[in-house]
Amino acid sequence: MTDLMEEATLAADLGAALALGVILPSSNRVVERATEARLAGLPAAACYARVPYGAMLKGESYDESVFLAAADLLAEAGVAALCWNATRGAALGFAPDEHLCAAVTCRIGLPMVTTALAARERIRRAGHRRLGLVVQGGPDEADLVRARFARAGIAIGSAAALGITENRLAAAVTPSRLALAAREAATGAGAVLIWSTNLPGWRLPPALDGVPLLDATTIGTEALLDAAGLPGA
Repeated sequence: MTDLMEEATLAADLGAALALGVILPSSNRVVERATEARLAGLPAAACYARVPYGAMLKGESYDESVFLAAADLLAEAGVAALCWNATRGAALGFAPDEHLCAAVTCRIGLPMVTTALAARERIRRAGHRRLGLVVQGGPDEADLVRARFARAGIAIGSAAALGITENRLAAAVTPSRLALAAREAATGAGAVLIWSTNLPGWRLPPALDGVPLLDATTIGTEALLDAAGLPGA
């Protein structure tokens, strides 16, 4: 009888929870963990769909068919909003993310956000004049991200590049190593942006040595909560 009561309670809790759709790259091992930690205690539950890391692009834009298929599946779970929680958008420039959101919303009639667009908005709103940057790849990746953000009117100064070339391995970076990189990037910066949803930035404090940390994965999740009608939850 006790087991049946517990199962009924769990079912009722799940039924009352607002469903949130999260799309992430196939090689990512962080987004789900970070999302579940953020949603703990909230009346919301995440549903996940993965897209192939090596086959989600078509030239300098997304292969939208891949994302539309993922969105269709998440819509079947009754999600209230969707988020593409990945940083690929800023490497392409922000326009592909804007087009992707429009395509998904047109297809399934639900709001969609992305980490890249949410980061651009949050940084602008906060008024950070100069950012430090942490990327999982090498100096070339840092330069590309710096250029993309510059075109959006956001200045990036110092950058720390971790030299990781295989996306899956970024999840193995320890919080202490990541904190060291963030401190390196903080020179002259009003905030430090950890720009990979496969780095464990969500495990770090909101600030290091008084410098705010902006974690890409957390930014995407916060934007999803806003889109689903749970701002500041």
